[in-house]
Amino acid sequence: MDAELMVMMVEGACPFAQRSHMRVTRIGEDANITMILEDDPSNYNAFGLVHAGAICGLAETAGGMAIFNYLNPAEFIVLNTVLNIRFVHMPRGELRCSTRVVKEEVDNLVQQFQIDGKADKTVDLTVQDVEGRIVAKAEATFRLMATPDEFKSYFTKMTGSQGG
Repeated sequence: MDAELMVMMVEGACPFAQRSHMRVTRIGEDANITMILEDDPSNYNAFGLVHAGAICGLAETAGGMAIFNYLNPAEFIVLNTVLNIRFVHMPRGELRCSTRVVKEEVDNLVQQFQIDGKADKTVDLTVQDVEGRIVAKAEATFRLMATPDEFKSYFTKMTGSQGG
């Protein structure tokens, strides 16, 4: 999937990402994905720190997009099935989440899906503040699924294309 479409899916078509002020900032040819959770009071908890739920949403979205980067949404979707996260530093301000999934890993995932009818991929994620301090480390498992027809039509409406 091209970078412009990935940005549109997160920033233009995902109400949760919009409401949480998430942005895709890097879709590298080196397979690195970075997303930002902007410093916005709507993401704070009662103590003025970034809410753990907002951080979980950032990590889950970044991990899914790292896999989705290599998929055609007219054929496959990925859904998070497990999210383990460990918070290690008080989260303040803008946060960034980075991960790396290479094409060969997703090719293997698709191949496993074609053989077994199901396939899971675990992704390691790191959330940092603007000073580079690690705020959280996460591990998310995603299930590869064939895109249901109802989602194909949603994707077609969203992009104005035939999903390819």
